[in-house]
Amino acid sequence: MTNPQDRRLARRAILGADHVISFRLKGRDYHEVRITNLSPGGCFALVPAGDAGRFSRGATLEGLVLGHLDLPKGPISAVVSYVLGGHTGEEPLDLVGIGIQFLAMAPPEQAGLEAWFERPTVS
Repeated sequence: MTNPQDRRLARRAILGADHVISFRLKGRDYHEVRITNLSPGGCFALVPAGDAGRFSRGATLEGLVLGHLDLPKGPISAVVSYVLGGHTGEEPLDLVGIGIQFLAMAPPEQAGLEAWFERPTVS
């Protein structure tokens, strides 16, 4: 596993609404889950607040796939590294933020992700 401090120092791209992921967690499929940023070591996703209880720290996300045309499509081994949100004051939030750490990916996917970060304009 990557050191948390190293992950925070990694290159990070802020993403538009067309960047999504898909994965399976605890028997449930999640498709087109919005991600707001991406680094070579992970991403930050937004999930419905009603599902927040499924996303405990260390939970394995099976078959995670990046869903943008310019990003590699092979499955990525990943886990939940943290969960943010749930309530603000007394009002429940509609979405909860999930920090996702990439544990492993095949060499072609790793190379494709690194190449995406080397592009002059990451979008």
